[in-house]
Amino acid sequence: MYRVAGLRNFDWLIFLVICLLLTTSFLFVWSASSESFAFKQIIWIGVGVVVFSALLIVDYYSIGRISYILYLIVLFCLLLVLLFGKTVYGAQRWLMVGPISIQPSEMMKIVLVLALSRYFVDKKSLEGFSGIFFPLALTLLPMTLIMKQPDLGTSLILLPVFFSIMFIAGVRTMYIITIIVFALSTIPLFWYFVLKGYQKARIVSFLWPDTVSSWGAGYHRMQSLIAIGSGGSFGSGWGKGIQSQLNFLPQGHTDFIFSVITEEWGFYRSCALLCLYVLFLACSIGIAVNTRDPYGRLIVTGFTAMFAAQILINIAMTIGLAPITGLPLPFISYGGSSLVSSFIALSFIFNVRMRNKVALAKDGFYE
Repeated sequence: MYRVAGLRNFDWLIFLVICLLLTTSFLFVWSASSESFAFKQIIWIGVGVVVFSALLIVDYYSIGRISYILYLIVLFCLLLVLLFGKTVYGAQRWLMVGPISIQPSEMMKIVLVLALSRYFVDKKSLEGFSGIFFPLALTLLPMTLIMKQPDLGTSLILLPVFFSIMFIAGVRTMYIITIIVFALSTIPLFWYFVLKGYQKARIVSFLWPDTVSSWGAGYHRMQSLIAIGSGGSFGSGWGKGIQSQLNFLPQGHTDFIFSVITEEWGFYRSCALLCLYVLFLACSIGIAVNTRDPYGRLIVTGFTAMFAAQILINIAMTIGLAPITGLPLPFISYGGSSLVSSFIALSFIFNVRMRNKVALAKDGFYE
C-alpha cells in the first residue's frame, strides 16, 4: 500500500526555476538564430508541457512496470538510427517520422534511469560482482550504439547516471571503484578503435590548444571564449552580441547558447543563470533525500545526475574547461528531442515529490 499526497506537494520553487530557464531559452534562441527558430522552440515547449502534465497523472510505479519494455523499444530505435537514420553534419542521430526528426539517444537517457532503478529495487542482494553485470550491460549496450552514431557526449552522460544509481542503491564502493579503474584502462582502446578523427582533434585542441589552428579543430573553442570574454561584466545587450549576430560562433542557438548568453548578458547575469541551475539541482537532491520510497529515490537520483552532468559538461565546454561535445544545455538550448526528454525527466522528479510514497511492501517491487 502507498500513501498518495497529491497536488499539495507540487514543487512550486522548481516550477518557477524552470519557467525562468524557458524564458531565457526563448530570448536567446531568438537572438542566436531567428524569430522562426524561437517560435519553433515555443511549440516544443508546449509539447513538453503537455507530456509533463500527462505523466504527472500517471503513477511512476505504473511506468516502472514496463521500464524493461520501454528500454528494448528505444534500443531497437537506436539500431534503426544506424541503419536508416538521418545524417546531419556527419552525425547519424535522427529518425524521421514524417516531417519530425526524433533523437532516440535522448529517450535512452530516460528509460535507462527507469530500468536501472527497477533492477536495483528488485535485487535481493548486491553482494559480489554478479549483481552488477546486468545493469552494466544495460548501460554499455546503448553507450556503444550511441557512440557509433557518433555521439560521444550523450553516451558519456549515461555513465554518471549508472554510477549514481549504483551508489545510492548500496553497491559496495570497492565495486564501483573497480569498474571506474577498468573503464579508465580502456581509454587507449577507445582512442584507437572508437573515436573518429574529428573527435580526436577536438580532444587534442583542448589539451594542447597551441598545437592546432584556430580555424580548424580549435575554431569552436576559440570563438566561444571570444564571445564570453567580450561580454564583460554586464554584456553587450540582448541581440547585440558580435560573435552571435555576425555568425562567428557556430551552433549558437544549440550547444553554444551559454556563450551567447554570457556575451549579451554579461558575467553577473550569467552567474544568476548558473544559480538557477544550482537551485534546481539542490531541490532535486532534496526530493531524493526526503522520499521514503526506494524506487522514487533511485529515479530522482538518476535524473538529477543526468541533468547535473549535462549542465556541467556543456558549460565547461563553452568556457574551455572540457573538449567540444554535442551536448545541449537543458531547458535552454534549441531542440525538440532534448527539450521533451528534459520535461519527461522533470515529470518523474515532480511525480515522486507529489506522491511521496511510503513503501510498505517487503518482498517485491509491485506488491
